[in-house]
This record gives sequence, structure tokens and C-alpha cells, in this order.
Amino acid sequence: MTQTDRRASAGAATRPRNEGAVTEEVLVPQAPPAAPVIVAGRGTGRDRLAALDGLRFLAALSVVLFHFAGQTPGAMQVIWGRPYQSVFPALHDYFAFGRLGVDLFFLISGFVICMSAWGRTPRDFFISRVTRLYPMYWIAIVVSACVIYFADTPFGHPHPRVLLANFTMLQTPLGVSNLDPVYWTLWPELCFYLTFAVVVWKGLSYQRVVIFCGLWTVAAVLAPAAHIPLLTLVVNPTSAPYFIAGMAFYLMHRYRPTPLLWGIVAMSWLLALHFLLAPTGGRNNWETWAPWRGWLVLAVTLFFLMVGAIALGRTRRLRWRGLTVMGTMTFPLYLLHDTLGMTVAHHFGDRFDPLLLVGVTVVALVVLAYLVHRFVERPMVRAMRRSLKSATFVPQPPARHR
Repeated sequence: MTQTDRRASAGAATRPRNEGAVTEEVLVPQAPPAAPVIVAGRGTGRDRLAALDGLRFLAALSVVLFHFAGQTPGAMQVIWGRPYQSVFPALHDYFAFGRLGVDLFFLISGFVICMSAWGRTPRDFFISRVTRLYPMYWIAIVVSACVIYFADTPFGHPHPRVLLANFTMLQTPLGVSNLDPVYWTLWPELCFYLTFAVVVWKGLSYQRVVIFCGLWTVAAVLAPAAHIPLLTLVVNPTSAPYFIAGMAFYLMHRYRPTPLLWGIVAMSWLLALHFLLAPTGGRNNWETWAPWRGWLVLAVTLFFLMVGAIALGRTRRLRWRGLTVMGTMTFPLYLLHDTLGMTVAHHFGDRFDPLLLVGVTVVALVVLAYLVHRFVERPMVRAMRRSLKSATFVPQPPARHR
């Protein structure tokens, strides 16, 4: 590490050990004083950004409310047994915007994954990502499968091979439908982890993350025009701008804002809006949902502004521990709410007031998410991490016997 890097690292709070050194002095901005550091999915209130946890929970809650009260008229008819106009006549149009909570998820993921990977070896990064995704995902699949196959649900009864393929989390490239519709977001996340692992393998640095952002932006732009299905499958053009902007925001948080980083964020914002407002083949299906374009622009812009405020330290004083707890519940809530919540609405939608039913069910799902995380997911993660850390990835040749 050069003398310049030592000066840059001195101001960063809780800087991870063994960080890849940045040797190009002209590209290394000075680290902001007392910059807080977040570790994705773990840690105490001291090493997390509480505002980011709270924002992630709000994104999950918006998706939950969307599935209850903001889906397409056809889906609402199937779930509630009657037209949405008679269920949520005044709220449907507002809750419909909850589908954009997924885009906020991706934006936060770019920030969090870049932060959590900094200073880690490829082995540590692999273990952290596998144990972050798979234990809770497997729990959700078991719960969803029990509900789908043994109860009357709006999800039908998929072929058992769908269940088996979903356990791998590779159902999208396998051409198999998701057991639960919300699982579609896991493939873009997984692709991000796999491609970003190359940067982790080379050693994370300011330059390499910037180069990765640039290459992924170019690939996201070229993929739709290249008509190469494999490239589009891996690059995920409509989701990529959010991940890329999140990484750029993290670099602002770790070092300082620069014109280059603002340029990456601006380009990602423009591409995100392009794919969202595209008439065909974009992020939104205009045949099922066609709000005023200005509201979409405003929502996406608000997402960028909120994460940007966190990156620039504007929310540094927000340290309420409850937000950190909410952050730990986000993944269980997201994975469990759809099958369970829609089944409850399907069975009891005509027996109780819809708003009361939604309120009670959402509260119950939040409590369930906390209990599952605390008593099921966390022990599984710990056991899985111990197992993987003790495993030998490159076996030694057997000793020769004399």
C-alpha cells in the first residue's frame, strides 16, 4: 500500500482488513471523515447503516401491499374472488406503485454487496453470499410448497420438477417457472453476485469497481440490440442500472463524491427510466398497468435521491436499533408473504373487511418473518457458515503409504 493509500484509509471508519490497495494516486479520492460502514445481512447497530435497513424494509412492505391490493385486475379477481373496484376502489391505484419496490431493492443491493465484499477474499465472499441467499430461500420454498400442494391456493399445483428446479435457484436459465412469482428477482441478484465475484477475485479497489460499472453499463445497453439470449440472461439490462448506481453510491460513501461517480449515477438513472418507460420489452408491461409516466419518473428519482442521501451521510444520525431489526426481517418477509398472504386473501377475502384483513395479515407476516429469521434462518446460517469455512475447497492429495 502506498503512502497515499494510508492517508486515504485513515479517515474511513471501521475499514476492513486486507483491502485491495489503490495505487493510482490520481484516481483515489480522500475518504470522508467518520464514514459509517454497513455489513450486509449481519452485524450490530454500530456497523450498519440504520437508514438503509429501514429503506429496505419499506421496499419490502411496498411489494407486500402491491400483491395484496395493487395487482392487475385479472390477478385481483383470482385472489379476492371479485373485481378490485369492489375491494380497494380508492387504494388500488396507489398500491400499484408498490411493484417498483423491487427496483429500490436492486439499488440498495448494489450499495450493500459492494460494501460487504470490500476486503474479503473470494472464499469469504462466496460463503457470505451463499449463506445469505440459500438458507432463507430453502425455508421459503418448503413453506410455499406445503401451502401450494396441500391447500386451495390461487397458485395451482405445479409439476414436482418445478419444485426441484426451484431448489437450485436456477429455474430462470433452466426455463422453469417460479414456484412463487416473487422468486424472479433472485436471478438478477445471483447474476450480480457471480459477475461481481470476478472483481472480488482480482481484489476490490476504486478503479476496478468503476471499470466494472462501466463494462456492465455497456453490456446492458448492447444486450437488447445484440439479440443474444445468453448475454441478456446474464446482464439483466432492465435491472442492471439500479445495481450499478448502488455501487457508485457506495464509492461515494467510502471515498467522496466525484464527477465520475455522479456521471455513473446519472447514466444509470437515465437507463433505468429508459427501460421503465420503454413501450415494449422494458421493465413495465403497459398492457396491464399504464400510470402517468411522470409518476414513474418521480418514483425512480426519489429512490436515487434517498440512497444518495444515505451515501453522502445525510442520515448518519439515524441510529434507531429498530430499523436494524427491520432490515433483518426484510428477506424473510419478501420470500414468505406472497404465497401465504395471497392464500389468506383467497380464503377469507369475502368474510372480512378487506382493509382489516390486509392489516392483520401484514402484521402477522412481519411477526412471522422476525420469528423465522430469529429461530430458523439464523441457526441455519451459522451452521452452514461453520461447515463451509471448515470445508477444504481444494483437496490435498492423499499421503503415500510406505
